[in-house]
Amino acid sequence: MKKINIIYWVSTGLFAAFMLLGSIPDVIQHPQAVEMVVKHLGYPAYFLPYLGVAKLLGVAAILYPGFPRLKEWAYAGFAFDMISAMYSGYAVGDPPFSWLFILLPIAVMAVSYVYYHKKLKAVLTEGESAVRV
Repeated sequence: MKKINIIYWVSTGLFAAFMLLGSIPDVIQHPQAVEMVVKHLGYPAYFLPYLGVAKLLGVAAILYPGFPRLKEWAYAGFAFDMISAMYSGYAVGDPPFSWLFILLPIAVMAVSYVYYHKKLKAVLTEGESAVRV
């Protein structure tokens, strides 16, 4: 259980940090973020703070203990966000190295998600064995 907890919290912490650092420029509408999302990718300007706030709420959901269904939705939202970001870069003709780096946070998120479920299963298994004794 200790190994599962360590892997879960390290991967979740790294992923949460990545998403948190990515959400701040969106929320404050930093000029470089506006340039990238609005002018380069062609999304409307109101989309940027919406996406930033959604990321902040998702980070809170995956870090806050409990609420397993909310965590599932947060992980799904992050997956949609990152896959959409990759596709957006591809669709506007960016070179692969500029959008393939998103595979790294996707991999970290996948580790976090898998170990979240391993952690839940381990807690349930420990609870069942305690009840049997």
